[in-house]
Formats: sequence, C-alpha cells, structure tokens
Amino acid sequence: MCAVNRYAWADTAFDLAWTLAVVAGRTARDVLAAYGAAEGCQAEWLTFQAAMDERNEHLDELGLLQLKEHGEHLLVVEPNGWIGNGPEVARKLSGPQGFFLSVYWSANGDHQIVQAQDGQLTARFDPTFIGRPAGANDMIPGWVEPDDFLLEHLRSASLLAIERVTGVGFEDAWLNEPLMTYRLPYSGD
Repeated sequence: MCAVNRYAWADTAFDLAWTLAVVAGRTARDVLAAYGAAEGCQAEWLTFQAAMDERNEHLDELGLLQLKEHGEHLLVVEPNGWIGNGPEVARKLSGPQGFFLSVYWSANGDHQIVQAQDGQLTARFDPTFIGRPAGANDMIPGWVEPDDFLLEHLRSASLLAIERVTGVGFEDAWLNEPLMTYRLPYSGD
C-alpha cells in the first residue's frame, strides 16, 4: 500500500480526466501517426492544465496529445482524451516488437486499462470490476490480483499498475512541466 500512497494525489484530483499511455519500441513520429496527428503538425510547449483548459474549451473541435521521453519509454498524455484507450492504437504501437499500456479515466468515473505486446492485445478491462465477474469484452492479464484495484484508491492503483508493469513511475510534477503538445483532429469516437 506504500506505493499507492505515493500516487494519493491522483485519488484526490477530481478534475483529472485523461488517458496516460506508456509506449516502448516506437518513436514519437510513430505515436503521432497512430493517434491521428497530421503529417508535420507543429508542437507547442504546454503544461497539463493549459492543455486541459484548451481541450475543454474546444472539446468538439480538437484533441491534444502530450509527449514525454522517459528512458526507453514514451509517455503519452491525452488531457480529457481517449484515443489511447482504443485497442487498435494499442496493437499498432506495440507491433511488431513493442509494448503499449494505457490507463484511462474520465470525469464521469469511467476507467479502463489497455495493454498490447508485439501487435497483440493482451489486456482490456475496467479495474472498477476486478474481483467481480468479468464483462463480455474483458481481457484481464495475469499480473492483476483481486485486491489490486480498491475503489477508494482506483486512480492511484492504476498508476501503480503502470509502474509495476513498465517500470515507469509517473511523477505528479510532470503535470506542471511544459510538455510537447500536439493538436489532433477531433474524433467523436
């Protein structure tokens, strides 16, 4: 539980809606293409909050994607976005010999974790229901234990899962750090 406490800030950040993905084996250009960015799109340095504000102001017009290199991994942050929650993006960015893991949560309380390795979807589930009968489309990986996702710590447990599986610990200070931010065409999906 000590590591979950490290992410306690996520459990109390009620306005935090996003998809956070960790990608290995792909370039920033690959990530931008998979997320639907226009060829040669320009980036701007924005903090998470500035990107979230812009996204919310133009919700039906554009999406935003923030990238951060961290060792051998790329962190992909979508303020109030959900493209990285899709299995097709996970498959594309994990193939042919890569890895993709994303966590999504919305302001409405929706949650999902998606994982792919070597172009194959290996997990897709709502951590809210761990320990209960799985839904029709759930693919729960072997690394999930019944007590991993306690409801009162669902967000911090999701960040802990990313750290446990990828070795990348998300630092809340990164939310205040300007990151390369790209505008994406609106996707109503």
